[in-house]
Amino acid sequence: MKSEKAKLKKKAWTLFSQYIRRKYADENGYVRCVTCGVKRPWDEGMQAGHFIDSRNNTVLFDERLVFPQCVGCNMFKSGAKVRYTLFMLKQGYTVEEIEGFQRMTQEVKKVTILDYMELIDKYTDLLVGLDITRNTA
Repeated sequence: MKSEKAKLKKKAWTLFSQYIRRKYADENGYVRCVTCGVKRPWDEGMQAGHFIDSRNNTVLFDERLVFPQCVGCNMFKSGAKVRYTLFMLKQGYTVEEIEGFQRMTQEVKKVTILDYMELIDKYTDLLVGLDITRNTA
């Protein structure tokens, strides 16, 4: 049986992933993969792909490092890291910043149940905000 903390982490990730994909979706709900350019509905074959591979808590919920990717690039091409790096450079990140992101994978960040609850609240609110913005536009 999953612990409460594991359940909260999963819920926080689900909301975060939805937020990332919906944040970058156009008015019709389509989002473009940052590495191959394929365009699909945000909830059909698109994922929140990490620029830096690490499941440690220092990068997992870092919005600077997570953008929409298709399943093919994120899963089957292991994130298409060369193309992802080119995308990050085009976004204006410097080589020094990218090296700093990589160093983050060596850090340890302890996340509490309260932290996950706060992430759940944050991304729930942000998703509601996206809905309000799109419905009034």
